[in-house]
Amino acid sequence: FDAIEIAQNNPDKRVVFLGVGFETTAPTIAAAILSAEEMKVANFSVISAHKLVPPALEALMAADNVMIDGFILPGHVSVIIGQKAYLPFFNQHQIPCAIAGFEPTDILQAISMLVEQIENGAPAMANAYSRAVKYEGNAKAQQILNDVFEPADASWRAIGVIPQSGLQIRRKYEHNDA
Repeated sequence: FDAIEIAQNNPDKRVVFLGVGFETTAPTIAAAILSAEEMKVANFSVISAHKLVPPALEALMAADNVMIDGFILPGHVSVIIGQKAYLPFFNQHQIPCAIAGFEPTDILQAISMLVEQIENGAPAMANAYSRAVKYEGNAKAQQILNDVFEPADASWRAIGVIPQSGLQIRRKYEHNDA
């Protein structure tokens, strides 16, 4: 991780890394914080601007006059959190959902799954990206993420604040929180 190396080589300077993204990038940033701890690099810190997908889905469904027929769920996030992470959302709203990858065939398969669910009136929590997304997700990435970060309210561009939809650095690592 270059930022930690830069901090190590410049102990008189403060190195601040901007951690941006979703559940996909957050474990890597968490691992960087853990590495800085292990290496005793005191001048490395992070600004966490990470967001969580499930609370955003809840916020969309809570909006007035919702006219959503189904969700194509992000494969890159789902690789980390797993299909299981969406079940509370799905069970509550019973809206068609399909996890999709990035290849055209992955997206078309997810669309096909959603259309079938809608036409049959049988909502499901489908996985069109099973070669990468497992039911439980990536346990190691989840553990690192949960060790370093905790959910916090976060502001979303054009939406506003969504409760518990961001990640802040835990107190244990507050010295790494820029």
